Amino acid sequence: MAELLDMRDKIRKYYKFTQHELRGLVISILIIAFIISFKEWGTASFDLRAGLYNLFNSVLIVALSILVHDLGQRMWGLAIGYRIEFRMWTFGLIIALVAAFISNGNLWLIVPGGFMLHLIPGHRLGWYRYGINYFGQAMVALAGPLFSLMLIILLKVIGIFSYNPLIQKAIVFNVIYAITSLIPIPPLDGSKIYFGSRMLYAFTVPVIVISTILLAVDVPVLVSLVLSFLAGIALWLVYYISFERKVWSG
Repeated sequence: MAELLDMRDKIRKYYKFTQHELRGLVISILIIAFIISFKEWGTASFDLRAGLYNLFNSVLIVALSILVHDLGQRMWGLAIGYRIEFRMWTFGLIIALVAAFISNGNLWLIVPGGFMLHLIPGHRLGWYRYGINYFGQAMVALAGPLFSLMLIILLKVIGIFSYNPLIQKAIVFNVIYAITSLIPIPPLDGSKIYFGSRMLYAFTVPVIVISTILLAVDVPVLVSLVLSFLAGIALWLVYYISFERKVWSG
């Protein structure tokens, strides 16, 4: 009970977004929404009305997806004593825009940004008390793609009862978002997971990538999760035997 009250207190005090974060989120959402609606501004010719309608739908998809991704990281961060601050990645968004124009909207680079960790005053007891713990940072980063995976599963379930092209587009978007966020390039989540724990990265990346792809191609949810988990274990063992064991043995 005390843990729940403590978590509620942390959420009330530290979950809210700053003005700087909100500005970065709005810019990121609008740019990425434009990218994924790039090909939907008319079929034979430019259609402003159709384009704005599709842009609005894309904004809904992107906003939901980024906020769910961020929700996982903020909640897990608060649980282990960190306040999360969203940081827009300007260079990444520029590259994503250039890629969209060059590919005529066929290439989606979903790189809204990363996050910064701040220790919460008064909540510094335990394994993170001496500063930012890199494994803790890796776990916070991992929560984002995991929540994207859970959103995909939820959308798949909703799609079973009510088929909607918007739901299918949201599923594809979150698949790409989860995979690109795992690329080990700062400030993306993958870099924090990789440098926080290579062993964790070697297991979680195959699990998330394989499961999201299987879900996108209409493989049943349970089958997708089981197959991806088994593949993750197999690839983790291959990585450990071929590389990590040799490193630790000198």
